[in-house]
This record gives sequence, structure tokens and C-alpha cells, in this order.
Amino acid sequence: MEIGEFKDFVAKHESPHGLAGDPHVYVDTKGHPTVGIGFNLDRADARARLAAVGANYDDVRAGRVNLTQVQITILFEQTIADATTDAYALVPNFDLLSTARQAVLIDMIFNLGRTGLAQFQNMLAALNRGDYETAASEMENSAWKQQTGTRATQDVTLMRRGLMCDPLPPGVIPVIPPVSSDIPGYVHPGGTGYPGGVITFQPSNGDGTGDGGTDTMRCNFRKIEVFYNNHWITVLDIYC
Repeated sequence: MEIGEFKDFVAKHESPHGLAGDPHVYVDTKGHPTVGIGFNLDRADARARLAAVGANYDDVRAGRVNLTQVQITILFEQTIADATTDAYALVPNFDLLSTARQAVLIDMIFNLGRTGLAQFQNMLAALNRGDYETAASEMENSAWKQQTGTRATQDVTLMRRGLMCDPLPPGVIPVIPPVSSDIPGYVHPGGTGYPGGVITFQPSNGDGTGDGGTDTMRCNFRKIEVFYNNHWITVLDIYC
């Protein structure tokens, strides 16, 4: 599972439009006004996050204004980064997991929040000792699995297998433009293509190999850059 596929996997669970997201506000299954790719407008920092991308919170929440693809992308990348930080707090060896298993944890945090995932104590303990079969079984036998349906089934499967065997859909990872000059040192040619010509790129300082040597993982991201209309428009600093 490559980084673009990782994000596409989570996005498809959050929005029927995947990485395109929902530019117009809607109410999610838990009753929260939501926009973009699963961005909860009831979260405490929602107003500040929208202001940071140039969107008016009140107008977006009231449905008077839609988000642009660039705004949707930046909010999603930030939320992925937040979820990654939460995952590290719960699974200290997060960077030793294959990206497929990392995607499962991020997806569960999007779905349940950090507090909700923290309730899976036996599953997290199994993950921290590298017992992936037990971790998958704990997920499979939970009330969450019964309540969540297909999303949970896919998460259980990825946790058990440790990699995504399905071929990557065309266009998920496009040709990445040259990295901007402010990223020093080694960079990895991986990125995520969003609709509308928006591309995010992130270097890695911790590439490794997942179980069986077939699944490359990337972790410890320090920057995410957004490329749009032939120029770099923003830099997000990530510490996890």
C-alpha cells in the first residue's frame, strides 16, 4: 500500500466521493455537520482550521459557501497528520507497522476518535507486541465491527493481511512535480493526487519494509507540501 492508496482508502470511508470530498456541508451518521473528507465542524478547532484555509466557518456550516478542492485537501492532510499523532500515542511502534496496518489505525481514529480507539485495549496490546492475528480477532469480535459493517470488515482484513493486494487504481498516485527548494535532504517520490490537479507531496525520513518485504512503509513525516496550478501553495509541518 503506497501513501496515495493509504489516503484514498481512508477517504473512501469518509466520503462517497473519495479524495474529492464533499464541498458542501452535510450531516454525518452521528449527527455532526461535516464537510470535505470527514471534517467534523463540531470539533473544537473547526473555526480556526477553516479560517486558516481561507474559509468562513459560519458560511460553510450554514451551507452558504462550499469549500474548494485545495481547502478540502489541506484539511484532510491536516486531519491525517492529527490521526497519525494519535496513533503514535496509542501504538508506540506505529512506524514499524506496514502501511496497510497504519492505514487501519488511521481509519479507525477517523471513525472512532482517539478516545474510541483507546478502548480497544487488547487489540492495541497485541499490536504493540506484533501479534497481528490477535489484533485482527479483537477487532472482528467487537461491537464496533457489528455496528460499522463494510468499513470494519475491510479494516479487519487489512490488519490480518498486512498489505493491500488489490492493484492500485489508475490516477491515485500521479507523476509528482519536482519538490520545492525548502525541503532539505532526501525525498521519496511518493505523493497523493487529488481531483482538480491538486497534489500533496511528503518526504520521509524513515522508509522501511513491512511484513514479508512486500509492503513499503513511510513514516515520521516532517512536511507536507501542496502543489496546485504549477506552484507550491502551502507547507504543513508535522510532528509525530
